[in-house]
Amino acid sequence: MSIKTTHKPGGFMAQIISMFNHKGGVSKTTTTFNLAWMLANKGKRVLMVDADPQCNLTGVVLGLNPEWPDDDLEDGLGLLEGDEESEDFDKTQSAAEDFWTTNFEKTLFGALKPAFDSEPRMLEAVDCIPVEGRDGLFLLPGHLRLGEYEVSLGIAQELAGSMPALRNLPGAMHYLLTQTAEKLDIDYVVIDMSPSLGALNQNLVSISDQLIVPTSPDFFSIMALQSLARVLPRWGRWAKTASQNEVLGEASYPFPEPRLKLGGLVIQRYRLYRSATDDEPYGTPTGPFQSWIEKVEEASRDQFVPALAASGLTFDMDAYEAAGIPSSLVLAQVQEFNSLLPKSQDFHVPVYELSDVQLGQAGIVLEGSRAQIESLNRIFSQFADRVLELLSRES
Repeated sequence: MSIKTTHKPGGFMAQIISMFNHKGGVSKTTTTFNLAWMLANKGKRVLMVDADPQCNLTGVVLGLNPEWPDDDLEDGLGLLEGDEESEDFDKTQSAAEDFWTTNFEKTLFGALKPAFDSEPRMLEAVDCIPVEGRDGLFLLPGHLRLGEYEVSLGIAQELAGSMPALRNLPGAMHYLLTQTAEKLDIDYVVIDMSPSLGALNQNLVSISDQLIVPTSPDFFSIMALQSLARVLPRWGRWAKTASQNEVLGEASYPFPEPRLKLGGLVIQRYRLYRSATDDEPYGTPTGPFQSWIEKVEEASRDQFVPALAASGLTFDMDAYEAAGIPSSLVLAQVQEFNSLLPKSQDFHVPVYELSDVQLGQAGIVLEGSRAQIESLNRIFSQFADRVLELLSRES
């Protein structure tokens, strides 16, 4: 697929992709990591931004997971002192303590602090962390304290027009990300977000060029789409009003003119009845999962997409068709990673980058893993191509 480059107003090139759904458990972090890496595989310079106070993306990329998974605790009583797992846990916690203690200003929270604390200095581009093993891929780490900005930003977004003292906050995030992206010559900024409808997420979605909504094949994902069909148009109207507000326009960090368009959905975390083939690249889901995949597609096609289209938050439908995206706007279907996921986390690489040595398998088990890795590589490659094709069009 041929990808065009879109020049943005003022000559700045980076475009922002937000990965958002206020329903939890839909693999937003995993999708962010795998998509961003694939975009870098395709020669793009990509900045991942961890905007979730839980810092899961930072943990995955740097091996700093703040907690030991519950499934790994023995009998729910914790790990015995002195055993290998306990020592690994201690090393992880010590590494996390060291990182967040010594890299405060490199985190999203620390970098935004001058604006939210009204310090007499401008925000500066962040010295982001190059991701080991993938040239052109960078991380702007998260911080647990990012949630402290929620209330201040919420007040500012509602009252900045009438209270000039708050005028710098709504545009601060956009200014910081664009300055950082320009410093690193970034093509695409991909943001991992928390599952909430708070002011931070409203701001991040509103300053994005493209929105991707991860879902899973279940009833709560349908409820989430119905909710977002009401929420996102309201956010779009707020962003348009904010961009035209005279007070915000004269701020040190002006709120930008909104360009948000829906990229589409991702449906993931389903089990397969038959493995993927060239003819069936997503594999054949088990009966119950297939049924709910179809219900999510229907909810998107008949409710979610029309609501966003009516608010000007979609591309022309011809653009989706040209990119090979169905009318449900499902960009990709991604099956459960199963045993590949912990390996991916152990080696801090996407599932489709795992090597035979890293898998540590043999025989028929290795053959099965190789087939799944090949399938996932095709899926994420097509996913990335579709995202790039849409972003190549004037929004």
